Amino acid sequence: MKFKNLFSKDLIVVALFVSILAIIIVPLPKAILDFFLVISLSLSLLILLISLYIQKPSDLTTFPTMILILALFRLSLNIATTRSILSEGHNGPEAVSSIIAAFGEFVVGGNMVIGVIVFVILVLINFMVVTKGATRVAEVTARFTLDSMPGKQMAIDADLNAGFIDDKEAQQRRKSLISEANFYGAMDGSSKFVKGDAVAGIIITMVNLIGGLLIGLFQHDMTVAQSGEIYTILTIGDGLVAQLPALILSTATAIIITRSNMDEEKFASQSIAQLVKDSQSLVLVGFGMILFGFVPGFPTGILVVMGGLMIFIGYVISIIDKGVDNSLTRFFKPAAIKAKIDTDVSSLKDKKKSMAVPDENQTIENIMKLEVLELKLGIRLLQLVQGNSELLDKIKAIRKTIASELGFVIPQIRISDDANLNPNEYQLYLKRIPLVKGKVEVDKLLAMGGLANETLTGLRVKEPVFNLDATWISPDIKEEALMKGFTVVDAPTIISTHISEIIKKHAEDIITRQDIVDIVDRLKKDFPVVIDEAMKVTSYGSLLKVCKDLLHEKIPIIDMLTIIEAIADIAEFTKAPEVLLEHVRAKLYRLITQKFKDNDGILHIITIKPELEQQFIGKLQEHHGVSQLMISIAEINNLVTKTKTLLDEIEAKGFSKITMVVDPVLRKRISEIYEKFGLQVSVLSHAELDSRANFAIEGTLEF
Repeated sequence: MKFKNLFSKDLIVVALFVSILAIIIVPLPKAILDFFLVISLSLSLLILLISLYIQKPSDLTTFPTMILILALFRLSLNIATTRSILSEGHNGPEAVSSIIAAFGEFVVGGNMVIGVIVFVILVLINFMVVTKGATRVAEVTARFTLDSMPGKQMAIDADLNAGFIDDKEAQQRRKSLISEANFYGAMDGSSKFVKGDAVAGIIITMVNLIGGLLIGLFQHDMTVAQSGEIYTILTIGDGLVAQLPALILSTATAIIITRSNMDEEKFASQSIAQLVKDSQSLVLVGFGMILFGFVPGFPTGILVVMGGLMIFIGYVISIIDKGVDNSLTRFFKPAAIKAKIDTDVSSLKDKKKSMAVPDENQTIENIMKLEVLELKLGIRLLQLVQGNSELLDKIKAIRKTIASELGFVIPQIRISDDANLNPNEYQLYLKRIPLVKGKVEVDKLLAMGGLANETLTGLRVKEPVFNLDATWISPDIKEEALMKGFTVVDAPTIISTHISEIIKKHAEDIITRQDIVDIVDRLKKDFPVVIDEAMKVTSYGSLLKVCKDLLHEKIPIIDMLTIIEAIADIAEFTKAPEVLLEHVRAKLYRLITQKFKDNDGILHIITIKPELEQQFIGKLQEHHGVSQLMISIAEINNLVTKTKTLLDEIEAKGFSKITMVVDPVLRKRISEIYEKFGLQVSVLSHAELDSRANFAIEGTLEF
């Protein structure tokens, strides 16, 4: 092991835990005890400053655990100091600890009564005010945070469905939401550590005082005055050394809990900005202070100076808000002139742009034209689409393949160059939104896989489609790569495969109402009666919603005739999208069962324990025609965690496809939970299973 590894972050944490055990068990010398007392005080101050400077409380996710560790560390020091006071206290305060003696003598100041009173007040402030308030705020915040989670989740889903955010941002918001809930839930429990620490500190202080007096009187033949003086100094000093870090940590806890998680600035800067925001309030306070200065008996000078300072600050803020440019505003806000200059420069640029007169019609046409799918290439990749292009042929083949697999024709992919891309880069856009970016080498081949311990000479990269380890090799060693078991592909194949996978992934975003109209028109030629009767009770919008939902859950819409007939059967009774979807899926049972069979032709399924399933059904509630599964965060966590564990156990057996089967009323809600938490498992209902298929129940979920 290298010497520098001894100072790694992990080993420092381990050393802290070991030191806690050592402090409790081993009697510590005076110097080492002072060292640990300084560490306790320093760590508490560090936590306090961090709580002031972090942007959001949930950014400090380790704070609840740090509270526990520091509380244990401080309590272990209390045990060590108690041992030292009771064993070495008769030799004088300096024999126990320099820090404890210094704190005790400084606070006592020659009067033990004053020292005791000061200590009691400090303990009361910590226990009755800060700790009690922080505990209550933590309880309320945790409860309201957890209660508001379903609404926040629905808001995220609404923004996603409305197109205000993309999948990536929605996933990030859900992750932040879960992190926030876990943080405040943990803080609710951790605040009890702070409260218990304060109570333990009071008890230990009483033990030190009473035990010290008894030991001094009966074991060391000291007088009551001598014993009282020595052990009072030590007890108060020890209490202060323990209570000051405890008070600081309690204050930090209270600051963290009482802060809003929506703050976009640091607490310190935000507090100052909000306090001095209203100049009128500052001016009024200033005049009030000056008036108090003229009250007989009041310190006139201090009050007048403070009032004048408040009025001056209010005046400066008011003229800055009005945009006045003078020496005073330049001193307090030098950015004012810069902002004015930037504005002037910006206006000049706009004026220069307005002087140019481009081809207006062409510009507007190019701007307004919306390409559903667009592939942009770097300069070096343009040769792939020139002449008898293999890439163009593969893209044409993609449209045919996806049409046969998914059931609708994707729009033509517009190909253009982009000077902003690197020469070897390509980027695929969906409705002008970039989806993926990749990099290929035109004059090389990409080798992937290979037998164990086999390597090739070339540039090692991650292939862009499935993020596998790969190597760009020269075409000269293609045969060598094939003999070593590598899969070798060229640049056009990589790009076309990447496009195909992304289109399949985002099929629900590509299909439009126009595609549904085209499909219906084609079916009408062969089944005019079916289509005419169906379109009397349903609409293209309902068809589109059902098709989008099917594609979202990787169900192809190739059997569009069955889908339309299924919707027509139930559309007379309800227009609820979820009811339509589940009815359609039940009619597509053969297709769905066949899709989720494993390579061995068997449908490997897992189920939920019947009692647990009935509990979930009982927690379904309808809001505006949409059912919601009202289960707690703990239940959601158990569901996801237990499912993942069960899937890992089953996948270890070598199965590539595993499907969960639940009650039809639960299927949609369970599937949404798994999707939100990134669990890749298909959820089917009992109605979607082909009774003639081969099944194998691989496990049952219970908790």
